[in-house]
Amino acid sequence: MQLEETSAGDATSQPERIRSALLQAIEAGELLPGDAVDEKALADRFGVSRTPVREALLTLAAQHLVRIVPRSGIHVHAPAASELVSMLEALSELEAVVARLCALRMDPEQRDRMQRLTEATRHAAAAGDRHGYETENQHFHEALYEGCGNPVVVEQVRQLRLRLAAFRRRVRDQPGRLQSAAMEHDAVVAAIVDSDAERAAQAMREHIIAKGRAFADMLLAPASAPAGRTVR
Repeated sequence: MQLEETSAGDATSQPERIRSALLQAIEAGELLPGDAVDEKALADRFGVSRTPVREALLTLAAQHLVRIVPRSGIHVHAPAASELVSMLEALSELEAVVARLCALRMDPEQRDRMQRLTEATRHAAAAGDRHGYETENQHFHEALYEGCGNPVVVEQVRQLRLRLAAFRRRVRDQPGRLQSAAMEHDAVVAAIVDSDAERAAQAMREHIIAKGRAFADMLLAPASAPAGRTVR
């Protein structure tokens, strides 16, 4: 795994820079659940003492993104199945709030943009373009977060999506999932364009629930997972 190194600077910014780099690595899949994190190696890579590395890791532990076990080491948090289900339940309700608020608050220009974005995700899915889909999907959700006008809800959604990053990638790898997800986006946007708040919320719930069904399929036929790695 390659983490962007930071130059020596304001000591108060060092933990945040390290935390931000680790967050990006988790979201991008460079850091996987169960990977061991080598504190000393990270300090050497970033050219800092262990103190800011520890501060960054403690913050990530508080966010349930890494797990620190005395005398056992530090690992990227690997949630149990029950925790994943709980997070999906929470995410489905929070994303439903986002969709409902978008239906109530988006102006015509924002609604037009949502239609263009969902069309882009549909085209990428039809072409089987995983990278293109992920890019357009990111744009799609960012437009929803901007349009809902509630930064408090958005903050909670972002945190849950980050904790679910590895899971979401595995779900998208399932055959046909990109295409079905794109169709689910269409239903959400159609309701938003019609200013139908409750239909938008329910369509978003169903979108997240579909991920839960895909998760259940993975549990019934689990893929062999690679052994945990050490992150340096």
